[in-house]
Amino acid sequence: MATDDQALILLRDYKRSHKPFQLFNEAGDSVESVADAKTIRFDDTTFACNVPTQFKKSAATSDQDTYTLDSIVFLTENAQLDNSAYLKACRHRNIEHVSIVDKKKILDYLSGKVDLPSSSKRKREGEDEPKTTTGDDAYDHQAKRAKDFVAHLEANYYPLVTPESIMQGTKKLDHLIAMTHEAVARKDKGHRPQQKSASAKPSKGQAGKDRIPIIIVPAAPTAKITLFNVKQFLEQSQYVDGSDLRRQGIKKPERVTVEHRKPNGDMVVYHVVDNVSNFKQADWDRVACVFASGQLWQFKGWKYEKPVELFSHYKGFLPIWQGETISGPAANWNVKKLQFHRSRRHQDKAVASQFWDTLYH
Repeated sequence: MATDDQALILLRDYKRSHKPFQLFNEAGDSVESVADAKTIRFDDTTFACNVPTQFKKSAATSDQDTYTLDSIVFLTENAQLDNSAYLKACRHRNIEHVSIVDKKKILDYLSGKVDLPSSSKRKREGEDEPKTTTGDDAYDHQAKRAKDFVAHLEANYYPLVTPESIMQGTKKLDHLIAMTHEAVARKDKGHRPQQKSASAKPSKGQAGKDRIPIIIVPAAPTAKITLFNVKQFLEQSQYVDGSDLRRQGIKKPERVTVEHRKPNGDMVVYHVVDNVSNFKQADWDRVACVFASGQLWQFKGWKYEKPVELFSHYKGFLPIWQGETISGPAANWNVKKLQFHRSRRHQDKAVASQFWDTLYH
């Protein structure tokens, strides 16, 4: 068996180059998930799955309290899951989970965005850890706990707006004032908001299941929002790179169903598609909005092929990276630009909030 100081380096190299490593169970048979494996082989180098790595846990009480190789590999196998689903998968497969505080650091390291933390480097290179003044131990411990707590909050808070969205806003706040008055009135009367059942609520006078509103997304695999990742964005307020899901062998669905609870408690169901070739007039009447890729060919064969006409009939959204410049015809389209940060995933909730606010008003 190889020594543990090579494990993270090899795993990172394989992940960055998209090379497959091999997993074997106790009998030596090849398996698909590290949860079923006993050893991991990188070409001619083999590790035990439970070998310690150089990644020290944020809540560790000693230098030896590090994540094992199988925990980190299982995290990469399930990186597309939200925190709740990931923790459930860890419990189901009896794998130690990576904490929310450490999750992004590890994934960023494996993708090549950052290097190992300085404390891990010292351990890898055989250097001594810096000593803490004896009288300051309690203070340092409290400061570390406070830092971890702040990191946990940053990873989980729900921003309704960002400074950028405030500066770009042009809408009146009448609807927010009305909602506030309604909530206060309910409280004064001793009533609580009535919870609706999680069934489809027709929109714009629709009368049944056959009138469920439709959201259209691009079919282009390079688009930022597609059938691969639209459910995570609209239901979980989380942006997941669709190319990562394709590399994992996940097949694109023909249609996605999305549920969203409105501020008044009503649950609305949407069907999301990327193909309108068989659309009839009744289908076009159900369209709630269109996600644009920025390319004119997306609308070829549509009822309205010209963006000027299309976005005068339907609300449009154009996902872009923060700071990205839109050139060509798309720069003048009547669409709401949804600006995703390339790495700060905690900001996705604010982008999702902008989408739903624009769609409903």
